Amino acid sequence: MIVSITRLHLRGIRTLPTFAWMTVRSHFQIRKTKGLEHVSYRKEGMLTYWTMSIWHSPEDMKAFRNHGAHLRAMKHSRQLADELQYIQFSTTSKTLSWDECKEKLHQKYRANELVTEKNGL
Repeated sequence: MIVSITRLHLRGIRTLPTFAWMTVRSHFQIRKTKGLEHVSYRKEGMLTYWTMSIWHSPEDMKAFRNHGAHLRAMKHSRQLADELQYIQFSTTSKTLSWDECKEKLHQKYRANELVTEKNGL
């Protein structure tokens, strides 16, 4: 199974209505998509949002990601958010804890920051 974790921080409160509308539309799409094992959402404060989805295969995940309401939302995400982070990894579990998923995402971006610092960028 494939796990996809995303973290999005909105640019400001004025982007919240558009983000909420796109989220609702994407939620209806994901519930109809073949191969979804589990989906969960989290909110941190007023402007930070997390998603976790677990898929039977990479193809199932890509079928959702690259079509419909979610694809339209991704095209607008840079206008709505000032931070976008994601990670995908394989698992044998059908459910994961949010703490574990958040830590995996944070580890990825901390490692990228260290490489950037080391290279003087």
